Amino acid sequence: MELDAPGDVVITDLSHDMSFGAELVEPAGDRSKRGPNPGELVLLIHGMNSHCRNPNVRALAVGLAKRGARALAFDLPGYGACDGSFWDVRGQWGGRAKSLARIREVLSHPSVTNEPYAIVGSSMGGALAVYAANELMDAGGPHARITRVVLINPLLRMKTRFPTAVLWTLHVLSRFPILDKLEVSARPSDRKDGDKTMDFDESGQAQCDADELTWRHGVSLATGVELYGLTRANGDGDASEVSADECGLARMMRRVPTGLLTGAKDDVIPPATALGRFEAAVDGGGCARCWKYRFERAGHSLTLQSRREIFFDLLAAGSVEHLTVS
Repeated sequence: MELDAPGDVVITDLSHDMSFGAELVEPAGDRSKRGPNPGELVLLIHGMNSHCRNPNVRALAVGLAKRGARALAFDLPGYGACDGSFWDVRGQWGGRAKSLARIREVLSHPSVTNEPYAIVGSSMGGALAVYAANELMDAGGPHARITRVVLINPLLRMKTRFPTAVLWTLHVLSRFPILDKLEVSARPSDRKDGDKTMDFDESGQAQCDADELTWRHGVSLATGVELYGLTRANGDGDASEVSADECGLARMMRRVPTGLLTGAKDDVIPPATALGRFEAAVDGGGCARCWKYRFERAGHSLTLQSRREIFFDLLAAGSVEHLTVS
């Protein structure tokens, strides 16, 4: 995967202005005048175990910058270079409120202050994109100027369902030292061993595996509890279980153009829930310009496939209208 493109993009480290990792990847020279949305600011929200300089995220940022966009990436609390405080321990996601605070902070950086912007969120970051977009638009002000949202295999439903009383107990237990780090689920893997029809980039995965800051262990109790909180805030369930009024995705789609990109072979977050909720929102009417596209041979990470350039084209364009893809 292309992690830098000297002469085509400029990468600026913003971390020294903040307490967490962040960077801005911009087109160099006249490239800022090219592409379907030249000069557009795109906020990237990474998924679980990743960070703003993870090869997956960086390759995406470079791909967007080469198409004229300005990609703004940052570390979610608990990932990347953490400060070691209670809510910034490596491998333990700090939750939606702390993440929203970081989004506000990174959008307030002098390099991008008061600009309209798009949001691209992947996996857990897709669920967070839905939550943050609704919260920011509800609050108003400069951070409410969201031009569009693209979700990549977003987490909209937890595989295991718990009653509220059980979740509250787990929430309390996750606040105790040692218990908070208890591994409750294995590290998700995009590989499907034995499936020769899957389009999977092993060399790109090797780049990710060599990255020292990527979290290599499973899901902690603290992270799991916060994930339940996030999906419940967005309306946790399939289309038949979540009403339009409870569905954060539907509420967002009525206010801002939204794209949904999925991998048909995604076993980490099977795409049926996201597709069902997306289609139910469209069928319910009142949605802004919305579109979807499925990569038939790809898995969870759409960057880790041979057709990643088409993936980047779709992200930069914000639609499928002008592309010839199959």
